[in-house]
Amino acid sequence: HSVFLHHAITESGMDVGIVNAKEMIGFDELEPDMLTLCDNLVFNKTPDATDDMLERTAYERACIEAKKKGQPPPRKPRGKMPKRPKVQFAYDSIPPKPAAEPPLPSSEAAQNHVPNPYVNSKLTHEKIAAIRAKATVKDVNVDYSQPSDIYPESFPHFVRGRDSLREYITSLFTSQLAIYDGAMGTMIQNYSKRNKLEEEEYRGEKFKEWGCPVKGNNDMLSITQPQIIQGIYREYLEVGGSNMIGTNTFSSTTIAMADYEMEDYAYELNYEGARLAREVCDEVTGKDPTKPRFVVGAIGPTNRTGSISPSVEDPSARNVTFDELVETYFEQVVGLVDGGSDILMVETIFDTLNAKAALYAVGEYLEFSGLDIPVFVSGTLVDQSGRTLSGQTGEAFYASIRHAKPMCVGLNCALGAEHMVPFVERLANCVECFMHVYSNAGLPNAMGGYDETPDDMAQNYKTFFENGWLNMVGGCCGSTPPHI
Repeated sequence: HSVFLHHAITESGMDVGIVNAKEMIGFDELEPDMLTLCDNLVFNKTPDATDDMLERTAYERACIEAKKKGQPPPRKPRGKMPKRPKVQFAYDSIPPKPAAEPPLPSSEAAQNHVPNPYVNSKLTHEKIAAIRAKATVKDVNVDYSQPSDIYPESFPHFVRGRDSLREYITSLFTSQLAIYDGAMGTMIQNYSKRNKLEEEEYRGEKFKEWGCPVKGNNDMLSITQPQIIQGIYREYLEVGGSNMIGTNTFSSTTIAMADYEMEDYAYELNYEGARLAREVCDEVTGKDPTKPRFVVGAIGPTNRTGSISPSVEDPSARNVTFDELVETYFEQVVGLVDGGSDILMVETIFDTLNAKAALYAVGEYLEFSGLDIPVFVSGTLVDQSGRTLSGQTGEAFYASIRHAKPMCVGLNCALGAEHMVPFVERLANCVECFMHVYSNAGLPNAMGGYDETPDDMAQNYKTFFENGWLNMVGGCCGSTPPHI
């Protein structure tokens, strides 16, 4: 009545009317949502106007009854959300322009493309110094800068300390498909088929009297059998033609090394794994400076999960905390950078919470050091459901880690290239950065081996190349230098 009379008097010239003043509510006293309901009903603005008012009437009556009985009022009907114009901000008027590079981390070094000086001896933050102080290896070289005039100043040449690696990777990834390496474990297994690689060889001289079995601890071969690891690095660079090689440090964390009672050697394992790769990369680059080779510090997922219970009886149980993961990853990062890594790769992620801990540790290190080190992130979809072990799709996984501003994101392991196609396509449609894939050589056979030949793998990757989804490509389980 109030709404009808207001419009009738002010807009239609009504002069006289009979009303029940006691039951009347003043027009200005109406709640905004009630005013909208009445407007819709009086002017028949929407098809549901009568039903909406009847619903509100039932609510009002229920309120009266509740008040009489001393009960709390019922829940108010939400009604329809009003359509309001979008609020405009100053940045809405800025015309869009094509991105020249992936989103940059917020650090001053990253924003300004400050070259990494590779003089790690000047990094004296107390947390970094504490890790070096307790390491099992002392007084090692941690500086890898090069003379600024060793190579020409234009792409495709690169000089550590002179050039921004972020700028170089952008130029590389936007001009060609960069080549990553293949499986380290497969190459070690192949070596063991041709040569003796038993418990004695794993131990070497340094761990000759170690108190538990260590065969299978591939990462320790960087210390005890460095010639094997360097040989594998060299094969991927020379036979495979890789632009970048991952370090033999997939399990080099205190958490993973607990299986072999080698937690104290985490820093040394990472340092040696990266140092060996650094030496081989520099050796191969020296033969052809127009194709610089880079060391990717490999950060594996550990053998524990932050978001999944290890006990079927207790879903809330955890065998590791977020802070413990951050601590173990931070130590790994210090060792990898001190060993000469150019890039840090958080890889084979099956539990996103572990990845977030690793990225937190990387972010802490970059904050303490003030360096700009590109970060790559690689997730693992465990089967053809297209989800990680912790249940996320590729798109959800990216949404969970995009705050870290990775320079390159992609997928690796678990599946062969042909099984990855739909998941790679969906991820390629949503990432704001560069993208990579390094798949297995097909699915494992009944004996746990991989049957895809190099030609098969190349054919299965063809879809990725033809659609322009990737900037970097490599191989995972079962792949070898000929595959690459």
